[in-house]
Amino acid sequence: MKKVLAAAWPIMLSYVPIGLACGVLGAKCGIGPAQGFLLSVTVISGGAQFMINNLWLAGMPAATIVASVCAVSLRFALYSASLAPHLQKARKRTALAMAATLIEEGYGVTLSKLTDGDKSWTFRHALALNGLTIGAWALSVAAGGALGGVVDIPTAVASFTMTALFTYLLWGQVSGAGARRGNVVAAGAAIAAVVALKAAGATAIAVPAAAVIGVAAALLAGGGAGAAGGAGAAGGAVGGAVKPTAGKKGGNVS
Repeated sequence: MKKVLAAAWPIMLSYVPIGLACGVLGAKCGIGPAQGFLLSVTVISGGAQFMINNLWLAGMPAATIVASVCAVSLRFALYSASLAPHLQKARKRTALAMAATLIEEGYGVTLSKLTDGDKSWTFRHALALNGLTIGAWALSVAAGGALGGVVDIPTAVASFTMTALFTYLLWGQVSGAGARRGNVVAAGAAIAAVVALKAAGATAIAVPAAAVIGVAAALLAGGGAGAAGGAGAAGGAVGGAVKPTAGKKGGNVS
């Protein structure tokens, strides 16, 4: 357990301020603490939750919200595929549990340990890491939902957290020595697509279409090896493009 906690606590700590902001923004949409908690343990993507809240406040139709979340979440299928070779000897229940609880930070830790040949890190450790971090995120979102229900925080302030989050994710994908060509191509293609589609008046489909275009560009540029990173870069590029309508009273999404 000490090994898991050593890997989990930095992630859990970083989730607190972001989860609070996500919960506050969710409260603007009518999502209470209990609903926020349940959403957090079923939609295993903080970025997707921010996108749901912002698109709802921007007045987008439900179909656009669903399509956008699915598009930017394509990276999780690619993450799972990269773990598949390591799961060949695992039980089906273990593989299913890993797929159902896969989060980006936990994926990064587990993949790093598996590829480095760390025999002391088992799938039981990986599942415990996922469970602890998901729990920390869900509790933070619930606390933010409670806070947003009693404190009137401007929508523009709360929603800026999403822009900052996706900008940070994008920068990590396209900068530094570890950046791959596919990541840069995906980000560039997604940015160009979302700008072009919005300029053409296709606002409703701009975000999901740009995300898919970015992933496709990554596949063409880097093949399967760069697809997972390219998907993350495309998601980061389009995520910051969502602008909620400041002052709009979001409906209840329950």
